[in-house]
Amino acid sequence: MLILILVLTALALFALLWGGSLTAQGYFYSQPAEHLPYRALAAAGLIAIFLTFWVWLDRRSPGKYGTFFEFAPYSTATFDEFEAIRWRAEPGSMQRGKQPELAKGPDGKPAETIVKIRRREGNKAAPFVTPDNKEFHLQEGGSMTGALVLSLPDSPGPVRFDADLKQDPRAGPVYETPDRRFTENRGSRYIVGTQLGMLFVPSSGAILFALFVNLLHFILWFVAFWLILRFSTGHSFLFTIVLGITTMLVVMPLLFQRG
Repeated sequence: MLILILVLTALALFALLWGGSLTAQGYFYSQPAEHLPYRALAAAGLIAIFLTFWVWLDRRSPGKYGTFFEFAPYSTATFDEFEAIRWRAEPGSMQRGKQPELAKGPDGKPAETIVKIRRREGNKAAPFVTPDNKEFHLQEGGSMTGALVLSLPDSPGPVRFDADLKQDPRAGPVYETPDRRFTENRGSRYIVGTQLGMLFVPSSGAILFALFVNLLHFILWFVAFWLILRFSTGHSFLFTIVLGITTMLVVMPLLFQRG
């Protein structure tokens, strides 16, 4: 598949760069650059090789080294059991027109109930269940999950992930985002409530490498236009911005999907 992507991308770029350069240089300059077909072939090969390499990177780590507009620089780990810290609404506070209030403990903080949750036996897509084998939900019956506690191989003890919450004037504390994120206490790892069983681990190294790949993409377009196709610096910069952004918004998502 990668060889096919390389060949088809190179052919498409060769036609675009040869025809486009012939027209543009005939308009902007007195005459096109010498040996333009060979220059267009070299430029197309350079860009096609890089784009294929980018697809290869994405196939190894999907989404991790994508474009500026969509890359997700993190690694993931799976888990099959955890402890859910449940908060329950104060009895009588669920009346219509009244903001629900959470039951408080002696310390004034929400009273916590710990429920052990495990994945139902089966494949990795099996749902998580409570000790009485009922399917687990983050919110149900006047209670909500305020934190998740995991035992992780690289941690000496249990790790707590607190829910990202906001205060709603009518509903009280609610999850801040639709994906119901839980963030590690004093850390950067997080769990997405809509994808229970997956631990996301942000990576600064992945961020830097993803930014480098995106920057290199623009540099190679500029090299192709300026050094190989012999456009002026200003025109090379302009064409680099236009084709670079078009590639990132339109071409790469298609290539990533095919790859």
